[in-house]
Amino acid sequence: MACSILHENAPMLIAMKHSASFAVLSLVLLGLLALPSARLLADEAALGRRGEVLQAQGDVRVVNAWGAARRLTKKGETIRPNETVVTGKGGRVVMQFNDGAMTVLGEQSRLKVEKKNWFSYIGGKIYFTFKKVFGERRHIRTRAATIGVRGTTFIVSESERGEQVALKEGKLQFDSTGPSFEIHRRKQADEFARFKQEYEKAKKDTLNEFERYRQQMQREFIEYRRSFTLKANRQLVFSGYRVDEAPLDADSSADFAAFEAEAGQWLKSFHQAGNKSSVNKTDK
Repeated sequence: MACSILHENAPMLIAMKHSASFAVLSLVLLGLLALPSARLLADEAALGRRGEVLQAQGDVRVVNAWGAARRLTKKGETIRPNETVVTGKGGRVVMQFNDGAMTVLGEQSRLKVEKKNWFSYIGGKIYFTFKKVFGERRHIRTRAATIGVRGTTFIVSESERGEQVALKEGKLQFDSTGPSFEIHRRKQADEFARFKQEYEKAKKDTLNEFERYRQQMQREFIEYRRSFTLKANRQLVFSGYRVDEAPLDADSSADFAAFEAEAGQWLKSFHQAGNKSSVNKTDK
């Protein structure tokens, strides 16, 4: 009789066995799938805090080292090493970092935050200001150059001609990522033009003397260097490895005014704070 009962209920018993096995297998698979996510979260947390958001508006996102994106919407949100901050149309964000840097990203801009003292400019228009601190020089990578920074305020942007750097104060050191720079400085060209006018007016020198001077000025006007320094109130444009340097123009001055008005009180507090407290603020 017992055998008869088992025989009659065999299909049901088999189904129950399969169902239990499926449930166990499902739990195992879910656990395996959860492991990478948990590991990524743990790895991300282990990277530590590189900086924080002071102000964000519009479309602002950050993409982490594993390609996952999240929106930035409020003050105090953490920026970690190897994360890329991206602004969409109308998006803007002000951030402070643990190496004495503050940045303001305009719309449709991208900045990769690397290890301490390193950033990579990817695109758009970005305002940088750095405190004067002792220790290792800060750096920004661009397509054509690595920019060495100490205490400076400048804007990196791009146009149809190429990447542009406008320097308001301090100095910047540019090191080529490829061949030597071909540097064209407008100031020397202006001096040559003045000399030519004076020569034509006075007519005191001979043509040969003028030609020798013209050739000398041409050599001074175009330089070939693997590194060079940009001084305050100057700007330059990279067209590949050609560099066109000139005095700061009205458009760049207007950009500085707009960024500094937007950062407002944050920027004022940033510069007023002591070096030690400002650098350690985002380490906490």
